[in-house]
Amino acid sequence: MKFSLVSDMHLDHPQLKTPYELLEKNVVVAGDCGNGLIGLKWLNKLRRKGHDVFAVDGNHEHYSNLRSGREWIETENSFAKENPHDNEIEGVPIVLKNGWYTVPVESHWLRYMNDGRYGALSAVTVNSLAKGHARFIGERLALWRNRGKRGIVVTHTAPCQETLDPRFEGEYSNYYYYNPYMRELMQEFSEQIHVWCHGHTHAPQDKVVENVRVVCNPRGYPRENPNWKPITIEINT
Repeated sequence: MKFSLVSDMHLDHPQLKTPYELLEKNVVVAGDCGNGLIGLKWLNKLRRKGHDVFAVDGNHEHYSNLRSGREWIETENSFAKENPHDNEIEGVPIVLKNGWYTVPVESHWLRYMNDGRYGALSAVTVNSLAKGHARFIGERLALWRNRGKRGIVVTHTAPCQETLDPRFEGEYSNYYYYNPYMRELMQEFSEQIHVWCHGHTHAPQDKVVENVRVVCNPRGYPRENPNWKPITIEINT
């Protein structure tokens, strides 16, 4: 089974033409198609082209929450309801959640991130979401283990520090790019995970962490990754 992985398309910015001809039939989108719900139109465009699309919301998808009066759960559900109901890619199970991150100090977060200003999110909410999404993924992984299954995990934020952008190593802002609760899941359920896909960092990565392959393939903002193209991940079933 094969699928294309893309993320951080940021379609609200001027971008080079998307190389649709390189996309596999199955396409996994790890968040941040663009600010607000602009990405839903793009996902539907992919479906009209014949692709099976599996997508998760990123933090930018929440940037119109405040202006539109939407709650975070409405934005999350807008993406979740578009995914196939069986949550499988050709028989391989998949779980998709934003993942979020933790906010140790709210004042720094409010200065550094737009999520609080435009996303109608509080630090308390984000911290709760980080725990809740880890719990949800953990429950799904436990179910796979009980059924003797291996699957694909997709989050927007990284599950570990090892796949963050190396240009910002040691910076305090790294707290806002990964979910620290995910490492325990990688350690406990590595046998259940074919690959963990994420976005958010704008830095392509393909590493093995805690015996789990972790892959990120973001396009990012204009000129960030000028040679970007969709990548194909193959799963032996």
